[in-house]
Amino acid sequence: MKHRTRTLLLIFIIAAALCASWTASGAMLVDPARFILEIEPGQRDGGAITVTNASSVPTRYLAIAQDWVHDSQGGLMPKPANSTSASIAKWIKFNPREFTLPPNGRQVVRFSISVPKNAVPEERRGVIFFAPAFQSSGLAVKTQIGVVIYAAIKPIKRMFEVGLPKASLNGARQAVITIDLAAIGNAHCRLTGQFRLSDPSGKVVEEGRITEEVFLPGERRTIAVSGNKALAPGAYRLHLEMESYGTTNVFRRDYEIQLQG
Repeated sequence: MKHRTRTLLLIFIIAAALCASWTASGAMLVDPARFILEIEPGQRDGGAITVTNASSVPTRYLAIAQDWVHDSQGGLMPKPANSTSASIAKWIKFNPREFTLPPNGRQVVRFSISVPKNAVPEERRGVIFFAPAFQSSGLAVKTQIGVVIYAAIKPIKRMFEVGLPKASLNGARQAVITIDLAAIGNAHCRLTGQFRLSDPSGKVVEEGRITEEVFLPGERRTIAVSGNKALAPGAYRLHLEMESYGTTNVFRRDYEIQLQG
């Protein structure tokens, strides 16, 4: 199964420049932003990435595979290839690794991941970075755009758990709800949800959505969501729902809470 985000996203822009401004020759688009693959041991899967030169001059591009991990806030941190236990660097092949595009030109880069027959059920990850290779007035300018790849080896268990939420009022008397979340299976979870606050009479006084948060296997952290209405301190009922891409399980639970602030 493959899930491809088709939105053109300029993600993981990592600029290291010795000049004050980023030149137009660094402009590029990469589509899709990520791949989520599920592969049987001993089998192969992959995909196609389209790189577009959005600048006004011909540009030469280089492609390189790296590892990545999450930081403490869930942000992606690139790592050298083969430096993490979840690396796909030894399994991935892609072509071409270097190419030149005219203005508005496009290049399709195809990749494949070959999973060994004895691979254990787990999720491997990597990122293919694309960077324009050029120099301006002798000063090297480097910009990288990455396509994230998740490769889960079957059988796959996407599972998550939700800890006891806590609630309080901030300085504007808006509800702030903190929730402990964790991915406890062998593949990552993309968690989304919603919450609803009701007063003792059952009237809904606040509700909102929980935007997508990605948790790698074994990862646990606390997220916070806030309402936008001023509420009085007191007793409320919190209804919480959480779900993840790749599973039909939906977490639903009601909590009796006290808002203090």
